[in-house]
Amino acid sequence: MDRSYTSSAESGATIHILPVGIIKNDVKNPALIANEDGLRLNSGDASSLLNFQNPLERLSEIIVDEDFSDLLDGIDEYSHIVVLYWGHEVPEEGRSLKRVHPAGLGHYPMKGIYATYSPARPNPILMTIVRLRERLQNRLIVSGLDAIDKSPVIDIKPYVGDLFPQDDVSVPDWMQRIMGEFEEERNTQRITMNQSKPKESGTAFCSGVLNDRTVKELRENPRRQFTEAIRKADTATCLVKTAEIHGHYCPGSALGVMATLYGMEQLQGNCLHSDGIMEELLAIVEVNACFADGIQAVSGCTLGNNSLIYRDLGKHAVTFAIRGRKTGVRVQVRPEFHLYVEEAAPEFYPLMEKVIVNRTGTAEEEIRFREVAREAAFALIQLPFEKLLEAEAVIPDIPDYAPITGSVVCPDCGEVLMATKVRQRGLQRGKCYMCTQKYIEVNGQGIVERDLRGSRNKS
Repeated sequence: MDRSYTSSAESGATIHILPVGIIKNDVKNPALIANEDGLRLNSGDASSLLNFQNPLERLSEIIVDEDFSDLLDGIDEYSHIVVLYWGHEVPEEGRSLKRVHPAGLGHYPMKGIYATYSPARPNPILMTIVRLRERLQNRLIVSGLDAIDKSPVIDIKPYVGDLFPQDDVSVPDWMQRIMGEFEEERNTQRITMNQSKPKESGTAFCSGVLNDRTVKELRENPRRQFTEAIRKADTATCLVKTAEIHGHYCPGSALGVMATLYGMEQLQGNCLHSDGIMEELLAIVEVNACFADGIQAVSGCTLGNNSLIYRDLGKHAVTFAIRGRKTGVRVQVRPEFHLYVEEAAPEFYPLMEKVIVNRTGTAEEEIRFREVAREAAFALIQLPFEKLLEAEAVIPDIPDYAPITGSVVCPDCGEVLMATKVRQRGLQRGKCYMCTQKYIEVNGQGIVERDLRGSRNKS
């Protein structure tokens, strides 16, 4: 392709576009067909449609002209690149379109070409951000490229996320709905493909809820997304991912997120990459409420990996410490935090009283309570740390490493349990706590001793 034309702009400049390479893959036809009648999906070509709706897994090869191969020096230091290419299959009549149904979907209102990603545009210069899998001299192996075979490459740039807007980015509802439809279609395709494939020995089934690339990345580093969010002080991502385990959004979990980010910032040191195995980073939390889930999720310190220590003090406070370091950081929530909640969501506390405290809320009020709780949570994470929290250096009281104990079998129920969790003396010696009907549990009331023999509770 060597295309030139005289611009209608005031400069009257002639623009020459010289291809620097070509794209090779197995997609032969465009997924969107443009002509004088508008834009429509090429539903008759399954391969092209699949590439359009689910390009992430498909590999493409970009062959850069050897005259430009020196320009690739250093490109393989990046994980992603930006590829600009020419829509060479867009006909002249398609380039004259001014308004289209986005993505060729007739159930969406028509929009101006420049408000869409339609390939049918006056100058069909198309762009995709792709993952660079490998460089082989003047050949780049990439995934995620939605171009068709033999598309001319116009330019290649490194993808640097910080150069793109991160905050206050808005997308129209109709575009979000379209992307949602594509995501549903991708998941359906993955499930169908996985179900049709015979499972190989040693492989794990992936339903498509997460794509294979994401599963592979998280398999190598399960906290990769959290680590990146913490490094960037991305409170929104941390709150969203916390809600995955907490189950809902609320001011309490938001305060836990903020306390963790603030505490880890104050603590400094190499605590970002703690995975709980060696129990280096510890979190000592003083309340078993929503706040605690924000601590566990963001810090990675949990009851299960023995890096979370629970002290039943009833305070919205947490101490972060690193083993071997004398001082730690204690972060507590300021008493006036509720004023910010009331300001962001005036309905929150009245609804909480009715729905949670008194358990007398209607179904509609429960739904509304969830909505205002979410509003309050996202409002809190936008505030400066210092408005919500106080931090101080402390000398923490740190317990020893969790002991590794053997296992025994309870003679009554026959179940396996830790050797340290059986009665050590008396007639019940060797039995598990459940069989002796006396044990300690952590519930909404705190640390509670349960004695079922007399059907009574002692706190």
